Parts: sequence; C-alpha cells; structure tokens
Amino acid sequence: MTRVSSWQCNLVGVNDEHLHDSRKLVLKSFSDLEQIVMRLRYIFIASSMLFVAMPSTAFAQDDDFKLDEGIYASVRGGVTSPSSKTFDGIQAPANGSPGVAGDPATTRVQFDEDFTVSGAVGYQIPTRLLGIFQPSVELEYNYSSPDVDGGSSNGGNQTFGGGADINSFTLNYRADVRFKEKQTVVPYVGAGVGIADVDPNIGYFPNNGTATTDTFAIRGNDTGFVLQGDVGLSFRLTDRLDLETGVRYQRISGLNFERQFVAGGGEIFNSELDGRYETVSGLVGVRIRF
Repeated sequence: MTRVSSWQCNLVGVNDEHLHDSRKLVLKSFSDLEQIVMRLRYIFIASSMLFVAMPSTAFAQDDDFKLDEGIYASVRGGVTSPSSKTFDGIQAPANGSPGVAGDPATTRVQFDEDFTVSGAVGYQIPTRLLGIFQPSVELEYNYSSPDVDGGSSNGGNQTFGGGADINSFTLNYRADVRFKEKQTVVPYVGAGVGIADVDPNIGYFPNNGTATTDTFAIRGNDTGFVLQGDVGLSFRLTDRLDLETGVRYQRISGLNFERQFVAGGGEIFNSELDGRYETVSGLVGVRIRF
C-alpha cells in the first residue's frame, strides 16, 4: 500500500485552493468581457442605424453650401443602464469594526436602470473637416441617481440597497456629418472628458436570518475622471431647432470610497474601496441655435 504523507495532502489542498481561485478569476474576467462586448454591440448597432435612417439623397454631397455657425444650447434626457461593478480593497478595521487586517474587501455592486438628464452650451464652428464633418465644442452637465438592486461582499450572500448621486461636468467635441445645406437628418459623433462627483449611499447586511438592517455601508463622496463617447441623429425641425436622439457610453474612473461598519448606528472605518462606474444611456432632446 502506498503511503501519502501529510505534506503531500497539504500540497493537494493548496493546489485545489489555487485552482478554485483561478476558476473564479477566469469566470470574473469572462463576465467583465461579456459586459464590454454588449456595450460595444449597442454602440455598433446605433451607429449602423444612423446611415440606415438617412435618405439616399443625403449622400449626394454639395461642395458649396453655407454652414451653421454660432452659440447653441441643448437639453436631453433618457434612460441610463449602469453595469455591475466590483470595488476592490484591503481590510484595515478600526477598533469596533469586525474583520481581519490584510484580508480582501471585494464588493460587487449591481445598479438598476435610472433616468438621466443633461444640459449643454456650445459653439458650432463654421468649417468642414475632411469635407463632411462640422465640429462643435460644448460644456455639459449631466445628472443621474441610480438605485442599487443587488451585490455581494467577498462573494457572500447579502442584501444590498441604497443608491448613488452622480454629477458630471465635461468638455465635449462633436462632429456633425454634413453633406448639403438643406440636410434634414444629420448624423453626429462626439467624445468628451471631464470630472464627476460620485456620492454613494449603499448599505448591505448578511442573509443569515439574524440581521435585518444594514451592517456595512459604502460611503465617501469622491471625484473621478470622466471619459465618454456619443453617436446619434439630429433631425432639423426649423432653422434654429433640432430634435436629437443618441446613445452615450460613459466611464468614471479613479473612484475611492470607504466601507464602514454601521451596525448599532455607528460609522466605524473598515476599508477603502477603489473602482469605477460605467453606463450606457439612450438619450433624446432638443438643440436650439441662437
């Protein structure tokens, strides 16, 4: 009979544990990749619809026509669909907070769809790039307040609730695709950079049959870097008024929050959490030229 030493048994256990962790990492990577692919698909479908929706006469380019020029204002609203995000941290519990210093504090938060609104003031530049793109620059404010409808801490079974207030300020570049002066359907693409103020008020408790109120909370207003992209259609209603519809991808990175132990009414530090916020929005609104 072959004898198995204790160190061999321990080695098998360590390998099993590493294999389990590796499987979890691979599954998480596939999940994140799937979300990115879904968002790219939405943007691809939206951009394809731009040219399907355009009348064929729009492609008959007129090389000599008057371009719009001047200041404009726009207001838009719609539905934003944030992705589930994981915030990573290392526990450093203060006195009175449960936990083990150095242990992970990985928290995954699932956001619900929400309404979003924005307003912008910009300037349309009377020039053409590459023959068809008319540029604009604008300053924009955007607000949303998504609720939290699920999540987990370190892969556990908890009940999550709460939400977050998100205010972003961006400098945007936009290019209208102009083929002729009387074009009534104008595709546009755009991108923007800026900052966002993110204020979470998220709480959760374990589903252990005992706790019924929040034991931990994620808080700590923070400012992150905004990167966003737009694609859409502008429908000219009058010489000064456009109806606009489009799709936007927005990412807010560099966020840092606190996880606090709040059972019993206290707010005791447990760990810092780092992560980002991503969302895709469908928007409709109006643009007025002055």
